[in-house]
Formats: sequence, structure tokens, C-alpha cells
Amino acid sequence: MHFSEDTEPDWTLYVGGEPVGLLSGVEQDMPWMRCNFEPLEGWEAVRALFDLHNEAGRQGFPRDKLSATKAILDRGVELRPSEPGTEAFQPFMIYVEGGKARFRR
Repeated sequence: MHFSEDTEPDWTLYVGGEPVGLLSGVEQDMPWMRCNFEPLEGWEAVRALFDLHNEAGRQGFPRDKLSATKAILDRGVELRPSEPGTEAFQPFMIYVEGGKARFRR
């Protein structure tokens, strides 16, 4: 997915202070927010961690699969808004897979 010139992302995903992706088309599906994901240049540096994190989630987060989740959280995850006046926040949980993302506040 690529944003057109007249479409702006709703949020930018930062991991470890680096922008790694753009989130758009955010829809609420309580307690999750679902959206489209467009990777930025920094995505490849964390993609493998998110792949392992996604797999751990599918397996119910067994103890032996938590290292990727911990590594992501230890680096620091933040969603920064495109809209002025909206505050950045650290999501409780975020998954990114393919061109989709979902997160919880």
C-alpha cells in the first residue's frame, strides 16, 4: 500500500525512536484499533522481531516465545499522530503483519 498525495497517514509507528511505518484508515474494533500499514525504511531492522512476536501471539505467548515481544517493548514503541493537537502514546500491544496492523491503547 502506498499513500496517495491527498491521503495522509493517521499515525507513524516508531520503534527505538526510529520511524518504521505509517498507519492509516484506523477503525475501532474494541478493544483493538485496526488499520493499514505501510513500511518505512526502518521497518526491515525490526521486521523479524514483529514476525516472531506475531507467531508468539498465535501460540498464546508461551514462555519460550516471549523474547521477541520483550525486545520490541524494550526498544520502546510509540505511535505519533499526524493530526496536530493529538498526543503520541505507547500502545499496550501492537501487531504488524503484511499490510495490516492492529493495536491497543
